[in-house]
Amino acid sequence: MHLNARKIVFRIFVYTLSVVIFTFAIAPFLWTIITSLKDEFSVYARVPSLIPNPVTLDNYRQVIENPLMLNYFKNTVVVALSSTFISLFIALFAAYGFSRYKFPGRTPLLFSVLFIRLLPRVSLLVPFYVTLSRLNLVNTHEGLILVYLIIGMPIAVWLMKGYIDALPYEIEEAAVVDGCGPFAIIFKIIVPQIAPALASVGMFSFILAWNEFLFPLTLAKDSSTRPLSVALAFYIDDFGIQWGPLMAASVLMSIPALVFFSFAQKYIVKGLSEGAVKG
Repeated sequence: MHLNARKIVFRIFVYTLSVVIFTFAIAPFLWTIITSLKDEFSVYARVPSLIPNPVTLDNYRQVIENPLMLNYFKNTVVVALSSTFISLFIALFAAYGFSRYKFPGRTPLLFSVLFIRLLPRVSLLVPFYVTLSRLNLVNTHEGLILVYLIIGMPIAVWLMKGYIDALPYEIEEAAVVDGCGPFAIIFKIIVPQIAPALASVGMFSFILAWNEFLFPLTLAKDSSTRPLSVALAFYIDDFGIQWGPLMAASVLMSIPALVFFSFAQKYIVKGLSEGAVKG
């Protein structure tokens, strides 16, 4: 009986802690949605309300009808999707090479890939800017994509390598006997078996490019390349903070990532757990 009482107390503690953590995590997003549905007077009310009264979509209308915001959205989509697909392509071949081929310096090179993740991002800002300036890639989509690839590639390579390491090599040997070349082995045998890892890497690369603020703030100088993450800062000006449009733009910016994550959630969790354990 005493043991059952301890189990009940433990479960209550776990459930309570879970509710607290969930509330703490979801509260900022809920407050963002609530604020985006308020009019200007309700936003600056002395006593804030949890339920918008009246409910208005003017903030969303103001964001959607702004041609600059639509251009920023286009820039974000182009950079995020491009960096995601390129990252998947390069990381796949790099992870396969590290997993299946033994060559001198393989281990030091593999660990050196992680070195860039050990450095604070702000310390990379000046080197990136100088390098892109000499390549004439400052204020271009290509420059941002290159930076995102460099930042996200270490995790992508290590995650995929851990998953490929767990695949039986005998399948590839049988494919070679049947006449398959290296590219056919990778795309017809390896890729279908590491779909969860690909989903995880794709989500990681997409979120990285979608939410990044520091590098595009410095490397994207005008509306031709500026993404949404930087554009949101322009709702803060000399006259104050436009809370309604800022919150509405933040909600709209979150929707693509939430939709992508909802569809890929099962594969992402499986890829992260199995890749980490098997690696």
